[in-house]
Amino acid sequence: MVQLQQYVMRKNSLNSDNNPLPFLNNLFIGVNPSLISGGEENKYKTFMRWARRSPHLMGFLNVIATDILSDDITFEPMDDSLGRNRVKQAKEFWRANKGIEIVEETIYDMLISGIGYNWVGKLNLSETDMKEMIKSAISENYSYEGKELEYKADQIYEKIDKSRYSKLAKKIRHVPATTVSINTDKYGVVSYLQTVNAERKLFSPEEIISFKLMPLDGKPYPFPPMEALISEVYLIWLISQNYISYFENGGHPDKVFILPKELANSKNHQYLVDTLQKYKKIQNKHGNMVFTGDIKVEDLMKVESQMEHKDLSLYVVGVLAMMYGVPVGRIPFLIGKAANNGDAGGLADSGYWRKVSVWQSKIEEAYNTSLWNPYFGVNMKFGRGYKQDEVRETQNEINKNSIVEQRIRLGLWTAETAGRYLGIDPEEIAKAQAEKSEREQEQMDMQSGMLLQNSNTKDNVMNEPDKNAKNLKKQKTQLKNKENNGGKVISE
Repeated sequence: MVQLQQYVMRKNSLNSDNNPLPFLNNLFIGVNPSLISGGEENKYKTFMRWARRSPHLMGFLNVIATDILSDDITFEPMDDSLGRNRVKQAKEFWRANKGIEIVEETIYDMLISGIGYNWVGKLNLSETDMKEMIKSAISENYSYEGKELEYKADQIYEKIDKSRYSKLAKKIRHVPATTVSINTDKYGVVSYLQTVNAERKLFSPEEIISFKLMPLDGKPYPFPPMEALISEVYLIWLISQNYISYFENGGHPDKVFILPKELANSKNHQYLVDTLQKYKKIQNKHGNMVFTGDIKVEDLMKVESQMEHKDLSLYVVGVLAMMYGVPVGRIPFLIGKAANNGDAGGLADSGYWRKVSVWQSKIEEAYNTSLWNPYFGVNMKFGRGYKQDEVRETQNEINKNSIVEQRIRLGLWTAETAGRYLGIDPEEIAKAQAEKSEREQEQMDMQSGMLLQNSNTKDNVMNEPDKNAKNLKKQKTQLKNKENNGGKVISE
């Protein structure tokens, strides 16, 4: 009992406030992030700038965004009795606000910065506002006035679904993640601050839909994928810049021209400098140069005939693919060891589609809880077309195998022809045919041994006395003894 009292007292002394919520992992509590040098929004601007410089990364992001949006977006009613009208309203709202463009922009923000924002513009109507709108609608269609108009308006107001019409979603807009700062207290988000140049705008949490790709460590800002990839993206940029400089120099290694008998800035020295600058231009590259006097030419750097940094570049691109789970089979230029050592299909492909499905579910949940459920009474749903594709591919394989079996049975195709039709490696076909021949030979040998054994068994049976004849002879002897002994059977 004493220990319990001590625990309760100790616990109450630790909880200095009455809020039961746990703390956010936020270092700058109560401080405007935009006032902090190198804040989150500045970091996100750096991430976005480097992502735009990497065609490899943007290629991956385009693949993912396409796979998420490739199938149709549907709306399902929460209440079947009013389903048709609500689905119609949701579709009209989505089309009027160019919803596909908004969600695509949000996906790119999530994949780069780890977070995306949408703003929902609502028309908040008080009881007075709603009654005034009802009166206006009645006046346009009927001739009611004065108290009669008030009475009719009150009747309609009492009958309508106020929870649905008290707030109307009118617009939805994408808010760039690089312009938004999150203001928090110790427990949660207080507001969102958008800063563009010197202009600022504050939004309440009810106005903003927040999408988080990878929540991590209990912080207001989720983990940005570009934070882990910034070194790889920068390295690829350095490699490409190195080759840009190389080809701007004419696609040849740098040379050192030595004039051992000339002084610096002499006429011959200046003539050589002018001539080299002339022939450095791409259009003047091919031709001959004639010099008089003593001159030596040496390589300042040496470039291999095979492209430098190829393996490193492929490795870095492989890291980008691994971060987003994109199978190497989707990357045409990822060849050699980088592709052969990995799973270019199968588990890698199915794992990628599981990731896509999880991302789709996160986007659906954010939209449904903050927009579609409260304002339209519907659920938004991304199509999972890859599941239907898998079924179609499996059915296609079954049909192709059936065609192969029929044509082989009719003698129209050989195993090699069937293998080419099914896309099977000829070496695998040859190996399978050899193993099949071995199995058939073993089966034939086994059958031959069994036939020989059966033949020997029949010969042994034929050499024995006929049991049926022996039994018949015994029965006749018993009948004869019975007759001789007054009907009694005497055994032998």
